[in-house]
Amino acid sequence: MTGPGHEIVAGGNPLPVTYADRERVIRILKAALEQGRLTEDEHHERTAKASVSRSGAELAGLTADLPAGITAVPPSVRDVRIAVGVIIAAAGVLAAVLVTNPDNILAFMAALGAVATLIVVPVITVGLIIDVRHQKRSGGQLPPGPAPR
Repeated sequence: MTGPGHEIVAGGNPLPVTYADRERVIRILKAALEQGRLTEDEHHERTAKASVSRSGAELAGLTADLPAGITAVPPSVRDVRIAVGVIIAAAGVLAAVLVTNPDNILAFMAALGAVATLIVVPVITVGLIIDVRHQKRSGGQLPPGPAPR
């Protein structure tokens, strides 16, 4: 009989783990480190093992002693402030480049980077703002998510 992390395919070989499986375990380990459930050395050792694991059983063993449902720390007001600062900095770079060096190719490339930042970062910032507001309204409790395998 097999359980999560012990799936077997025809031929008796374990299912290979995917990049997403490894990343999920690494995120859980990072959250455990941030919450003080793992030391730096334990985190480093388990993360290295997760990066080279070949089966779900190996990955499951790396988080077996951690509480179910452990997740990354939710975004904070500080994260929103950082995102807003990035938007302001990108707008400043764009304005400075366009005013001072409109014909310089390196300046043009910097302006393109600033434009890309001004397109992407506001979307992420809105998501952070929504998450932070939801977190404050729910009393800081995270909604239940899927339990780690």
